[in-house]
Amino acid sequence: MDVLSTQLKAPTEVVFDYTHFLCESQQPTWTFTDIFRSLLPIFTTVLEHQASEGTSPLSAQEQLYQQATRVMSVRNTDTANLVQLARLARQQGIEELTILMPYALEYRQMEAISQQTDAQIEYSNENREWVRLTLSSSINPQP
Repeated sequence: MDVLSTQLKAPTEVVFDYTHFLCESQQPTWTFTDIFRSLLPIFTTVLEHQASEGTSPLSAQEQLYQQATRVMSVRNTDTANLVQLARLARQQGIEELTILMPYALEYRQMEAISQQTDAQIEYSNENREWVRLTLSSSINPQP
């Protein structure tokens, strides 16, 4: 990830470690606060507001990861998760999203992601599998 992180040219380019997401999702750790959040959605808003006061703003990468962990699930297909991730990235104004993968995606999966997000896809499996989505803010993805 360090090699890719150093190649980023602007804050509108983000690296998302899908491998890390999958590993973290496999080992849920429920805290007392998490239980309240699941029971009372308004509690989440209050906690986030209190947590944001007096702290430095999150980077685009950190914001994307937080949002992704709320909407993506290991029960979803990789295609569905990556489409959702691309939509979240576009909403944040991210123009280029590099996703580090634990394994290769099939051609049909990449084609589906490209069609559903209107993103241009670049793929590499040299040292580590990764998929780079170029998201144009002027293009409206299919619902």
